[in-house]
Amino acid sequence: MLAKIGVEVAAMRILFLALCVAFLAFGEEPMALGGGGFMAGLLFLDLSELNTYLVQNGFAGLPSPLVLSGGGGMGGLLGGSRVGGAGFGGETQSVLNEKRVSLSLGVGGFSTEQALFSRKTLAFALGFMIGGGDAELLLVFREPSSFEDALTSPVCTRLRRGFFLLVPYLSAEVFLLDWAFLKVNVGFFFTLGGPWEADGVSVSGPPASFHAPLLQ
Repeated sequence: MLAKIGVEVAAMRILFLALCVAFLAFGEEPMALGGGGFMAGLLFLDLSELNTYLVQNGFAGLPSPLVLSGGGGMGGLLGGSRVGGAGFGGETQSVLNEKRVSLSLGVGGFSTEQALFSRKTLAFALGFMIGGGDAELLLVFREPSSFEDALTSPVCTRLRRGFFLLVPYLSAEVFLLDWAFLKVNVGFFFTLGGPWEADGVSVSGPPASFHAPLLQ
């Protein structure tokens, strides 16, 4: 219940900020905008429930946020609509003696934006990214002493799950040069997917989703 409330509160805050910026919008002659480049960010996942299970079974808890990296591009009008796409991913991991665990995410999708405010050196836009992704949870229980040891006694378990993705976000763009600009997105990850799978077999377990605030 608390996680659901947190998602709703974060979404309302993003919408409120977008509406506030929209009040400042004013018209000007259309100017083309296009480009792409490297993307980095932070995904603030709530891993508390998953960490409870990990600690109970002798693993160290996973730290959050996930550090993301990837790339993307977009084209359109500085003071109008834009379209593009992006792909990025990240990983968090922990180690306790021989036991290791890692959680990795990879996502990609189509993005569309609408300018809310634009000047020659500064612009704000409201955007949505629609796409999909997958997650992998790798649990390593011990280090094998030999090839035969790895065959006769389990060493690790690998769980995977796919999901659909929707990311509403508010972006701020600062134009440094005619050909270079810095862009910052503040948004929220909404995911919809099934349970974990181990070699095609469904395995229910946390987290129920990967809803989380995003800074990019």
